[in-house]
Amino acid sequence: MTHSPELKDRFIEMRAEGRTHSAIAKELGIALNTALNWSREFSEEIAAAKAFKTEEMIEKYRMTTEKRIEMYGNRLLAMQDELARRDLSEVPTNKLFDMMMKCSKALEAEISKPAFLTDEDIKRRKNEGIAYDARMQELSKRVSNR
Repeated sequence: MTHSPELKDRFIEMRAEGRTHSAIAKELGIALNTALNWSREFSEEIAAAKAFKTEEMIEKYRMTTEKRIEMYGNRLLAMQDELARRDLSEVPTNKLFDMMMKCSKALEAEISKPAFLTDEDIKRRKNEGIAYDARMQELSKRVSNR
């Protein structure tokens, strides 16, 4: 029996979502053996779809470094303003001061020191990155072929 490309694409999406072969076979109206065969046949497409979905979720929920620096910086300014208005003999001030110190440390951890590179350094890093990408692709292929 010939199946449409759309049906195969839907199968790939469902496997990338982590659905079981039997659940997919039932929903798509295909034989379980077909689902198992397609899993082997489309293993690279399924792996790519999983990676794409994972990357989408990371982008959706991850703050960029710049946003975290801005958030910590704004909180730090608000706490410094509040501390300036308070009498330091109050007990809650100690807690606010501790919070300010923790926020300062978090902000410092986010700020990276600028790296000044020569043209030779940049070229070397690009070459290392290309070699690293090639190793990761090879590793990914080995893992998906298991």
